[in-house]
Amino acid sequence: MGNNNAGCLSIFFPFLKLFAKNSVEKEVFPYAKRDDFLSPAELSFYKVLRQAIGEKIMICPKVGLKDIFFVKSKDRSIYMTYHNKIDRKHVDFLLCRFDTLEPICGIELDDSSHQKKARVERDTFVDEVFNVAQLPLLRFKHERSYVFTDVKEKLYSILNVKDINGNNAGKENITEEGIPLCPKCGIPMVKRIVSRGENKGKEFYGCSNFPKCRQIKEFVKG
Repeated sequence: MGNNNAGCLSIFFPFLKLFAKNSVEKEVFPYAKRDDFLSPAELSFYKVLRQAIGEKIMICPKVGLKDIFFVKSKDRSIYMTYHNKIDRKHVDFLLCRFDTLEPICGIELDDSSHQKKARVERDTFVDEVFNVAQLPLLRFKHERSYVFTDVKEKLYSILNVKDINGNNAGKENITEEGIPLCPKCGIPMVKRIVSRGENKGKEFYGCSNFPKCRQIKEFVKG
């Protein structure tokens, strides 16, 4: 009997040692909180920007382009190619509607590094992304401090001309079958039915890229 117990212990002893080792050792993560989330120039600009736009617009610093834009193509190859182009790029500040967080305007602070060839190419690409997506992008020269009136004057035209209610005017396009094309994505919309609320049961067209695109059209029976 004693020999059998000894044999069992000899079999399980290596596993007991491994368990004991894992229970004692704990992975130590080498992370610490940064104290310089914004540089002095960025922080100075943020404070002036906060004064210039008031409380109805939210300021989001350092936002990734992939969180602002999406690839509207359904082709997987095209999607991955163009998603990867914006995956590791960000904009210094993003202005959003306070109630819905819908993007209104992007802001970049350009220092001397933006004169380098690689940076110029990067900036040209980012400018085109904002342009194609019809989202304004303002560029300010990187300074140690900023003048309130200068910042407000440059923002004024954007914040007053831009339709922050999300209304899109223009000619409506439809397919041969009479299905409307999404004005943002240019693809056929999908018929949906309101599932709750006072409009429950009502039919409407919604973009097939929902929720990334929330464009809707009223469904009119022929």
